[in-house]
Amino acid sequence: MNLSVAIVAMVDSTEETPINATYINTGCPNLWRNESQDSVKEFKGTKYNWNSKTQALILSSFYYGYVFTQLPGGVLCDKLGAKRLFGGGVLVTSSLYLLIPLAARWGVTAVVAIRILEGIGEGLTFPAVAHAMSNWSPKFERSRVSTIIFLGIPIGSIIGSPISGYLSSTDLFGGWPSTFYLFGSIGCVWFLLWCLLAYETPEIHPSISKAELLHIQQNKSEKLQTRNVFFQDVPIPWKDIFLSLPMWAVITAHFANDYAFLMLLTMMPTYFKTVLHFDITTNGLLSALPHAVQAISGLLTSYCADKLRESSKLSITAIRKIYNSIGLFGPALCCFGIIAAGCQAQLIIALLCVGMFLNGLIYSGFNVTHIDMSPDYAGVLYGITNSIANTAGILSPMIVGLITASGETVENWNEVFLITSAVYIVFGLFYAIFASAEVQSWGLASRDIQKNDRKIDKIFFVEPTI
Repeated sequence: MNLSVAIVAMVDSTEETPINATYINTGCPNLWRNESQDSVKEFKGTKYNWNSKTQALILSSFYYGYVFTQLPGGVLCDKLGAKRLFGGGVLVTSSLYLLIPLAARWGVTAVVAIRILEGIGEGLTFPAVAHAMSNWSPKFERSRVSTIIFLGIPIGSIIGSPISGYLSSTDLFGGWPSTFYLFGSIGCVWFLLWCLLAYETPEIHPSISKAELLHIQQNKSEKLQTRNVFFQDVPIPWKDIFLSLPMWAVITAHFANDYAFLMLLTMMPTYFKTVLHFDITTNGLLSALPHAVQAISGLLTSYCADKLRESSKLSITAIRKIYNSIGLFGPALCCFGIIAAGCQAQLIIALLCVGMFLNGLIYSGFNVTHIDMSPDYAGVLYGITNSIANTAGILSPMIVGLITASGETVENWNEVFLITSAVYIVFGLFYAIFASAEVQSWGLASRDIQKNDRKIDKIFFVEPTI
């Protein structure tokens, strides 16, 4: 669902031409051309006079709702199960996505309201994913499982960005509105399949083989293998969690990664259009390219991480720190390279791709440390870190909007990349120093509760349904 690409087609760029007349002095005179009229002809659908600050507000408003349902989502996962929350969150977001074209006619306020509601629904999904992984992933396959699941994010951009760019330049269903109709409908259809095919735990899956079930159970030694929290309140050690330095290391790394990733996801299409002057179709393809290389990197390196852990040559904490450091410091260096590249578009694209390839290592870094530290409270931990980290979804478009308010210039965008590098480095160092991937003293639920849950499971366990 790529509003960041579609919004390029939704905005009437001619309205800002007089304000942006200073662009001729940006240091890229060879790139500037009078394309505003071409853009109007190229993009199909109604155009809106939204300036850079308004666009930043629309793009960031999703996260106003998103950050506030992360923590409740983590708690609800342990009460209702991952299947209900994940499926319901996707259904809400997809249904609201269908309403964006209508909301745009009503005005900016309506679009922002819809985006906030989308965020509320989507905020339930990530804690649910972490909870599901703690139920389904053997510990020696955890990096790969985590990577495969979370690669759905960049893969969504790989598929969605070029499709959004293409549809925005056609007359199908009015141009850019077709992107919202297509992806919203896909989400609703997916929900039906999820209801039919998804199961809360391996133990209740009707077609899992005995060998696979035994493999999963034997490799979840830190976690009760059939623990069910639907029937008993499990006390969550809030104080211990928030006073844990390793927990704050994960929070800071998560924030750093999300700040840069969300800036790339939401603002790069605007950068490609206004600074590098790519047309909408090229914009969509190039916006997808960095995510493609990140997906490839994540798949390759997660396999190596699991093999390293299985070999016991490095501690799990050392593996997480090494991977996370490469995943954050590497892109930081590439941001410096982009600043030095100036107007060399091909070099900038190459550096973005290299940076995202290196960033793919974070899937075996902080992104899976939640489950390492606390198998029993993984959903809660992910709710906490994702809630704080995704304030970056509010901050990054806002910061870009403020910096570029005087013009979408190379100099202004260099400031954006400089800030991104600083965030990567500072918070990456904090994780490298203070992180731990060992099970924490507060990371396992009370054994008495687990024993009671086992007794309840034998009598009453039923699969939660949506």
